Amino acid sequence: MPTMRVGSRLVPVRIADTFISRFLGVWASRGLEPVLLLNCGSVHSFGLRRSLQVIFLDREFRVISIQPVLRPWRIAFASGAAHVLESPSLLPVRCGELVPLLDCHRRRVLLSGDVLSESDHRAPRGAAFVEALMTLPILLFIGFVVIQIGLLWHAKYAVIHAVHVAARHASVHHGGDHAIRDGVIQGLMPFVSKADDGSELPSALFRSASELALGQAMGWIRWEVVSPTRQSFLDWGSAADPVLSPGSTPQELEIPAAGLMGLTRRRLPASGVRERVGGLPVGVASGQTLVEANNLKINLRVGVPLQLPVAGRLLARSLSWWSGCGWSLSPRSDQLGLISYGVGADASLISNSLECRALAARDIHGKWQPRWPVEASAVIQMQSNARRSVMVLRDRQQSPLP
Repeated sequence: MPTMRVGSRLVPVRIADTFISRFLGVWASRGLEPVLLLNCGSVHSFGLRRSLQVIFLDREFRVISIQPVLRPWRIAFASGAAHVLESPSLLPVRCGELVPLLDCHRRRVLLSGDVLSESDHRAPRGAAFVEALMTLPILLFIGFVVIQIGLLWHAKYAVIHAVHVAARHASVHHGGDHAIRDGVIQGLMPFVSKADDGSELPSALFRSASELALGQAMGWIRWEVVSPTRQSFLDWGSAADPVLSPGSTPQELEIPAAGLMGLTRRRLPASGVRERVGGLPVGVASGQTLVEANNLKINLRVGVPLQLPVAGRLLARSLSWWSGCGWSLSPRSDQLGLISYGVGADASLISNSLECRALAARDIHGKWQPRWPVEASAVIQMQSNARRSVMVLRDRQQSPLP
């Protein structure tokens, strides 16, 4: 292996004299040994986990500049530098010191004594500029991917906020589907629109409602009530009392929320007791105690638009391939949103998942606008009786909606 004389020490180095080897730099050696970048005047530390020492050399391998600490995700350069030495550890070197290259038997590097002769160094003019132009698109793409992931992370918190607002709103309105919808509209409003003052609030809510209606129609917004289930009402439901529960009728089933602590030990599930947990009976059909049946759990899934060029579309196609939706993401000619021609509009008959619908989404002009599916859940104790007639429930054994 070639070595360099640094002071009184002989330091083994790895030679990087091609575009790929210079681009990878010390990363290719896993940060275990110094790397000498020939015909290079600038370096970067993208993708590294720790700092480097960077030594800039002229054509005679004389030190012209030293950067003791180059932190990750930084760029460094020096005027007049012909070569660069990257070292994961500090080397005892000073500016103006000669750092000769020894024992190198490569055809394009010849030695005159301990110093590389400039006349034997035939580097093409403008090589660093060409390599920089080739590297720039890669760095731009990486930057776009990082920004897009940051936007998706922001959207994740927006969806979490929306599902919590929906759960709180529904908990005081008997868990009704319309109450969940109103809560989702209010929760998504800061994400899809903005209101600088109270006068703009109605228009912001209208834009949020329009976005929700479009998402439901095209299939990239969906929510479901995970708890309570149909079996929860079978075990713990009772006839509603119009006096204690205004707006109900005696024929409606409700899971009582008032006086819950007193009811938990007195009431038994209608399907029988499977076991007791903490002294509370668990229903055979629902697998829940009365306290658990009073917990409203909502799952919300929203397709967030991927707006950055190239990076967003590549992420969409990658997730589509991973999810089994295919790489092309071409829309079916017999399907409009959730409805397939010749097939019933029942949501249970729709085969493709929300991921596929979101990733293949189109805008109002029919142009492909991929959306990344973001999911969040919220659990809250009911503050009013859960009413069977206003809720859209699923079976306990039924898997979550695709």
